[in-house]
Amino acid sequence: MDVMSTHTINSRDIAARIFEDQNQIRFAESEVFYWSARSNIVFYNPALFDSVVGVYKLLHETGHALLEHATFESAPELLSLEVAAWTKAKELASDYGITINQDYIENCLDSYRDWLHKRSMCPACKTVSTEIAANTYKCFNCSQKWVVSPDQRSRCYRQKT
Repeated sequence: MDVMSTHTINSRDIAARIFEDQNQIRFAESEVFYWSARSNIVFYNPALFDSVVGVYKLLHETGHALLEHATFESAPELLSLEVAAWTKAKELASDYGITINQDYIENCLDSYRDWLHKRSMCPACKTVSTEIAANTYKCFNCSQKWVVSPDQRSRCYRQKT
């Protein structure tokens, strides 16, 4: 099925099939979609199954679970995990006769790229730098050090050290 015809699919039926087919994974309702490696649960918002986007999100988080993503040590590693989960989601989608819109995937990845860029910007002089340790940065320009939250769902705060 091509991207243009995915609007005719029954997203709730596909979600039910995913739950059934992936019965080795625990699923639980939530306000947001995410994979918790700590509890080994894919959380999902059933209200979003009114559209194919909810299925996309469910497949993506299921991809994280199947790939056993747990932690990341750096910003580039996080982005790599996200790309891998979307690749797995696209593979799973084909089992259900759908194609995940590549523009949608890129928009999702852009949100991580934007978040990573904000984290890497020096709070003192705005120069973009790289991590020197997990969640710790040092500016190439002014030598300012700062720490950031590891949670990509949180607002980007840069705490000077």
